[in-house]
Amino acid sequence: MSTLLKQSSSSSQPQYSSSGSIDSLFNIGSRKWLRLLLLTVILYLAFLPLWWYSLAIVAHLTGVAANWIYSLFDPRVSIVPDGRVIRISVAISQSRGQQPSSSALRLDTVTYGLPVLAALVVVTRADSMRAKIRSLLIGLGVMVVLTVPVVMATAKLTSLEVDELISRAGDRSGMLFDVMHGYAFSQPVVAVVVWWLLITLGLFKEDQTEKTSSVAVARNAPCPCGSGRKYKRCCGRDSS
Repeated sequence: MSTLLKQSSSSSQPQYSSSGSIDSLFNIGSRKWLRLLLLTVILYLAFLPLWWYSLAIVAHLTGVAANWIYSLFDPRVSIVPDGRVIRISVAISQSRGQQPSSSALRLDTVTYGLPVLAALVVVTRADSMRAKIRSLLIGLGVMVVLTVPVVMATAKLTSLEVDELISRAGDRSGMLFDVMHGYAFSQPVVAVVVWWLLITLGLFKEDQTEKTSSVAVARNAPCPCGSGRKYKRCCGRDSS
């Protein structure tokens, strides 16, 4: 009788486990990466309005910086932020009888990776809120700084097009055009690369010296610095 019960219980066990695995396959709650992906998408959509309304500030910062740097190399080019657009004009000598050439760069086309990066940083586990905020600020700052060379590349592209039009030279701006559009289309990739660098550099982790100094240590306990002496005769002596 007991043997039959053991056989029946053992035979029912695989059926339970197999059904459980099938249920868990379609259970989103049991898949942590699916939950993180869903949370990342939700946060990305939530950050979009904030990114859109901050574009004017980003355009002003990057436009002023790019104009200051580029004027050192080519004073003909003027880079002026105008709302969410950065306008670039190239002055031409009046003796050529041509009007100044101009172009415009929509900043949303080269910065839409910012909300992607913000969402990735928020869902990433960190040792503390301070470490997460630090990673967020550094990551966003890196992507904003990367926008300055893009603005300068647009200015260079505009000046090359003017020079080609005047001298009727070959297409020297084609490669630069492809590089710029490649950067614009790969904004999510840039955001993921910056996020990965933040993790690799350990910016989501707290400094171990800060953590050990914040923990209360008994005076006669071994010093957390690893010197082998008592706390009162090592680091505790400095605080007394």
